[in-house]
Amino acid sequence: MSRAARHHRGPIRATSSVIWVLVVLVCAGSMGAQPVTGNAAPPIRMVALGNSYISGQGADDYRSVPADTSSYRSGTIGPNNYCFRSRHAAVEIVADRLGAQLTNATCAAAEPRHVDQIAQFDEGRQIDHLERAADIVVMQVIGNPEFLNVVACVQLGECDARTVERSMAVLDGEQRRHEQRIHREVRARAPQARIYILSAPQVVPRPGQEYHARCGWFMSDREVVLLNAFIDKIDEISRTNAQLFGATFVDLDGADSPWRAQRHDLCSAQPWVWGPRLHAPQYEPDSLSLRNWSLGSYHPTRAGQSATATVLFDAIGLREPTGS
Repeated sequence: MSRAARHHRGPIRATSSVIWVLVVLVCAGSMGAQPVTGNAAPPIRMVALGNSYISGQGADDYRSVPADTSSYRSGTIGPNNYCFRSRHAAVEIVADRLGAQLTNATCAAAEPRHVDQIAQFDEGRQIDHLERAADIVVMQVIGNPEFLNVVACVQLGECDARTVERSMAVLDGEQRRHEQRIHREVRARAPQARIYILSAPQVVPRPGQEYHARCGWFMSDREVVLLNAFIDKIDEISRTNAQLFGATFVDLDGADSPWRAQRHDLCSAQPWVWGPRLHAPQYEPDSLSLRNWSLGSYHPTRAGQSATATVLFDAIGLREPTGS
């Protein structure tokens, strides 16, 4: 078994803010499997694939400068690996609730190519940590590197529509096809796995929602519209591909989601998403902190990861037995 196949309580060396996110939670087509000996059932085998939204970057207890990185798994906060896998990530919470064995191959800043084509940092390809016996597969797609481009565009000046439209065109073409290839690869490697696709949470206010008090200094009405259109495109691609390959789309903006009960975007009174974070946990030192400024923002907080875990756990429980 590879190093990444260890239980989630130990550090995992597998591959992977925003924003291509793929989580593979692998839950057996039949979780009520035959016991190995006596009444003991084998543990559920989960695999998580994706980028920073699912690795848990941002789910730290940051109050200091530099940021406190104690909530992240050893070996994922540099200097050779910046995957930022948090103990408070939704997949870690769900694995604990299920009593599952978690292989966490997520990594901050991961792009689709890091899942099935090239290695990221010192971890190899994410897909290589998916075993045939995996039981649950969850994937979350946030659209890196295009999401990073759009976030930087908004935060570093008034973003023009053409920049966002170009990024959406890349999503609609290259990313859509690449995600489909990953679906096929996951099906081939773990044919009995149940696949769950996480949507994006509500990162920014929706058009018409008040935001000026908290975000008016860096976000305009036009940028709110552009960001919502971009995130809607990400979710449309994920939903369509989930339907195409028989996966379950887990909508974090659904009627029963804690994210929907009241506003928790980065401009709300109770944000579950970070706004600009100049001293956020991030990659190698940058004297200007520009990478931290743009890439350390727009990630779910610890409360946001907990809310995502609630929705994901309920989706799994509604569709298959989890044992007792």
